[in-house]
Amino acid sequence: MLKHKHTYKIGEINYCQICGNKNLKEILDLGFQPLADDLKKINNNQRETVFYPLKVNLCNKCIILQTGYIVGDNKLYTKDYHYTPGITKDVVKNFDELSSSIIQLYDLNKKKDLIVDLGCNDGSLLQQFKKKGFKLNLGIDPTDTIKYAKKKGISTIQSFFNIKTSKDIIKKYGKAKIVTTTNVFAHTNSLYEFIKGAKNILKKDGVFIIENHYLLEVIKKNQFDTFYHEHLRTYSLTSLIKLMKHYNLNLIDAFTTSRYGGNIQAHFSIKKKDFNSRIKGILSKEVKYLSQTKNYLRFNKRMEVSKEKLRKYLEKNDNKIIVGKAYPARASILLHYYNMLPSKLKYIAEQPTSKKLNFYAPGTNLKIISSEHMKKENPDIVIILAWHLFDTIYKKWKNTFKKKVKFIKILPKFEIL
Repeated sequence: MLKHKHTYKIGEINYCQICGNKNLKEILDLGFQPLADDLKKINNNQRETVFYPLKVNLCNKCIILQTGYIVGDNKLYTKDYHYTPGITKDVVKNFDELSSSIIQLYDLNKKKDLIVDLGCNDGSLLQQFKKKGFKLNLGIDPTDTIKYAKKKGISTIQSFFNIKTSKDIIKKYGKAKIVTTTNVFAHTNSLYEFIKGAKNILKKDGVFIIENHYLLEVIKKNQFDTFYHEHLRTYSLTSLIKLMKHYNLNLIDAFTTSRYGGNIQAHFSIKKKDFNSRIKGILSKEVKYLSQTKNYLRFNKRMEVSKEKLRKYLEKNDNKIIVGKAYPARASILLHYYNMLPSKLKYIAEQPTSKKLNFYAPGTNLKIISSEHMKKENPDIVIILAWHLFDTIYKKWKNTFKKKVKFIKILPKFEIL
């Protein structure tokens, strides 16, 4: 029996968050970093920012990367959380596709089947089910972003999800056919409560669907910017299977998706099912690539190379107007790892509907302002910080300016368009 029961105290953590193994290998040390959502208002004179240690460690037994310091859910997910997925067309498109695939896979009943989304944020995923005629949709989220889900006509509970919440759900709504959690499962430091709660509300033939950043794609694509304090764990499919065995939840299907630069989508159920060829294929690739230490060393080397390329480019273009485009949470890591970047960027441009407008990027003097300003200014160079959405942003903006503007893609490799 695990001593920590998948519940982690605030502070340094020196054992595997899944199996308790203390023989961890340090893969990356990003020094001290601010919290990615710790935005300070531009007109606020009280701008003190706390920086926390950020090391990334590997458990070879579970094939999982994890942060070496736990900040805690209450500090990370405050009421005024600034991220809303619904403002990004690519994310909404992914949710549309995800809902369609779930409906088809599990032959869902529009009138009878309850769908629960844990960490629903603004209700963007559940809205896709609602649009397709599903009547019983429930979203759980601790932040005030949930008010946007309510406006969309979705039933909501504003709370951290745990065993108590699960009992409240059963009492009022019954058990769920589908429980989803997208880009949330890596975040909580109360994993035991989260999984037990999810299993509680699941019907015997129900499916618990987890979608998160995928370790294989993170390493192959040099996505070091996914290692911010919210992301306590970066999962492989191997690690998810090992974790869920503690709760007698069985993997019945798995997919890799392109969302956020590469995700793993794992489907778990109380019922058992033999692994299909898709699952076997994913696990085989993980054994070949993620069990080899040399691939993590190469990952580190590629990081250093990318930093040097950007440094040289910025030095050559010191007299140009350079701006950043888009501030996803992962951009905070980019700004602090590429430590020459904050002094070179004039500002960061965000969508006019973003909740992040008129704030400073954490730990910097960089203002986040409306992209309407960028349109008027016509900069020389635009560095797209949301590089995983590069194609969409580039297509939208390349013909907007009155002069030729260069667009920079930082990752997976340095590119100039």
